[in-house]
Amino acid sequence: MLRSRGEEVSDYTLDNAEIKSGNLVTVGLRSVWNTREADRVKDLIRSTKPDLMKVDNFFPLLSPSVFDAAKAMGVPTALSVRNYRLICPSANLFRDGHVCTTCVGSKIALAAIQHRCYRQSYLQSAAVVASNAYAHLRGVWTNSVDRYIAVSSFVKQQLVAGGFPEERIIVKPNFISDSGIGDGSGGYGLYVGRLTEEKGLRSLLNAWPDVPPSVCLKIIGDGPLESLLRQASEADPRIEYLGRKSLAEVCEYLAKAAFLVFPSEWYEPFGRTIVEAYCKGTPVIAALTPPMKAMVDEGVTGLLYNRTDKKGLASAVSILMADSERLNLMRERARAKYLAIYTEDQNYRQLMDIFHQCIDTHHSQLA
Repeated sequence: MLRSRGEEVSDYTLDNAEIKSGNLVTVGLRSVWNTREADRVKDLIRSTKPDLMKVDNFFPLLSPSVFDAAKAMGVPTALSVRNYRLICPSANLFRDGHVCTTCVGSKIALAAIQHRCYRQSYLQSAAVVASNAYAHLRGVWTNSVDRYIAVSSFVKQQLVAGGFPEERIIVKPNFISDSGIGDGSGGYGLYVGRLTEEKGLRSLLNAWPDVPPSVCLKIIGDGPLESLLRQASEADPRIEYLGRKSLAEVCEYLAKAAFLVFPSEWYEPFGRTIVEAYCKGTPVIAALTPPMKAMVDEGVTGLLYNRTDKKGLASAVSILMADSERLNLMRERARAKYLAIYTEDQNYRQLMDIFHQCIDTHHSQLA
């Protein structure tokens, strides 16, 4: 997006696949403070002389050291925040099948080590906790990051609750390029996403026997619950598991879907598939969480139901499919919401404004 508008962008990218071939103890220590990567970032800054450094993900290979490196070189920084890693070692505020905010506000999240919240490992959980704690101790989050780009207002609220400076946190949603409106002619419900417990797939499958017999469900994605989805599709001919699909294929299925179902039971920071649905003019039936309440306008662009309430989910499907006039109106409003908030042009303007704020803040601190 930036390059297409004439902006000069230099990339520095690491692949977490490197972790598999490395010593976990070494990786854990470097995730706390990686001086080697800090030096590499300094070298990159010397060679490219950027106006700003934007970080999309520093964990675990880069570590928070890269922010101090940029500050030492006189370069303002922005950090995109698309999950809860800064305040929750597991990054999802979800543990043992329930929302968990125990560690929000804790500078040293000992509970996360106790419960092995990261990859079910004491050692790896300790590394995440140490990384955040050491960054707090060094003042990285208050002194070396000029702007946090939160993907939703709820993420911002949680960061503030976790002690991050509110005045530096800007909300900017994700976007997708416009692929054109659909017609919903398939008449089916569609789920798109990772097949994991927190995504609410069990509740979705438990609800489907109670939806109108004529409504089919298509499921796209892969993950740990794949065998559960295969069993469900074999047991109920109305449920079709399609596996993993490309973005272009997902958009085609969304264009023909009557609605997208978004049953996530964790506080999913942002529903990218919801934006993809809105682009196609496809309404959304979503589990009620604070982030989804902000994305789905009840009765306007979709319907909301209480999390884990299979009857509520089934009822929402029935209500939506029983009134074709209302469904068509929702399609128009879903598309209108995409055009109003989630287009590439709007995102570019928002991002550039944040960049200018970063630079202005940085310069004012030097004055």
